Order: sequence, then structure tokens, then C-alpha cells
Amino acid sequence: MQQQQSANYDLMAVFPDEPKATEATEKLHKAGFTQDEVHQMASGSIGTGEFRVHGPNQGRADYFLQRQRSGPNLWLVVGLALVFALILGGLTFISTFTLPSLHVDYVFLIGAAIGLILGAMLALLRRGRVHGDIGQKTTAPPKQMQGTRNVVALRFADPDNISRKSRARAILINNQGKIDRSVGQRE
Repeated sequence: MQQQQSANYDLMAVFPDEPKATEATEKLHKAGFTQDEVHQMASGSIGTGEFRVHGPNQGRADYFLQRQRSGPNLWLVVGLALVFALILGGLTFISTFTLPSLHVDYVFLIGAAIGLILGAMLALLRRGRVHGDIGQKTTAPPKQMQGTRNVVALRFADPDNISRKSRARAILINNQGKIDRSVGQRE
């Protein structure tokens, strides 16, 4: 294990756990960064924890996780009521031919009324579409354990080499590291 001095680092990232930090360190070494440039240390050892979140705005999660069911459609209620009224009214009208003792007017009106009621009830009891809750589930971030070496810091020989710094930043972010913005700021 290397001895770490309290020094100014040019770039630092905090990882969710130690294996991801170790993996990022190995990838940095494979990319050509030396042992003197890459340092893995315990969380809280340097930096003030000013992070820039890469990805979607987490503050909008409440909006996207809302879920509501829409009410019944008025046109569907009216349409089904009319269809059932016509069907039951037609059936009762046809039944008057087989049973001539029934009065056509009353039987037809009773069938149409029952059809209206059944159609409206069927349309009102249908469940509406669910709007919102597009599948994301919120999970709490894992708790950081003290003493875990989940911080990777870099001190470059040439801090003005932008392409090298950019490549290191990309490796850290792609391995789920959060870049600490308080490190590497020159005054």
C-alpha cells in the first residue's frame, strides 16, 4: 500500500464501493497512467464532496413516479349505453312476436331502459388506463463504510495536458465514479 501525502490532486472521483474503485484504478494503469499519478485511498481523506451529477435530474423523480388512473370516458359510457339499449330493445321487440300476449310498447321500453342501465354500468366499471410510473424504481444509495478505499485521486506530471486529464475523467465516470469538483481547482 502506498503512503499518501496530503497534497493537491488534479482529479478525484468517489465510487460506490471499493471493487469499482479498484477496477477504475486498473483501467487507468492500462491506459498508461503511472503508479505515481494514480492513488486509491479511503473516503473522506481529501476533497469536500462537491459533486456534479451526470445523468438525469434526480429532483424530477417525484414527477415521473406519479401514478394515476384515468376516469371513465364519457363517450364510451354513452356509446355502450346506446348499444346495449338497442340490443336489449331489439331482443324484447323480437320476443313480442313469439309471445303475442305481451304489449310491444311497454316491453320495448323496458328492454331499452335495462340496456341503457347495463351499458352505462359496464362502461363505468371498466378500469381506465394507468398514466405515469414509467417503470423506474427508486432505491436508496448504499451506505459508505468507513475505511473503504473507494476514492481514486490523480496527480498529473503535466496538469495542463487536457487530453490526458479528459481521458482519465472519462474512465472514472464510465466506472460509476462521481467527480469531486473541489479537487484540482487552481486559484
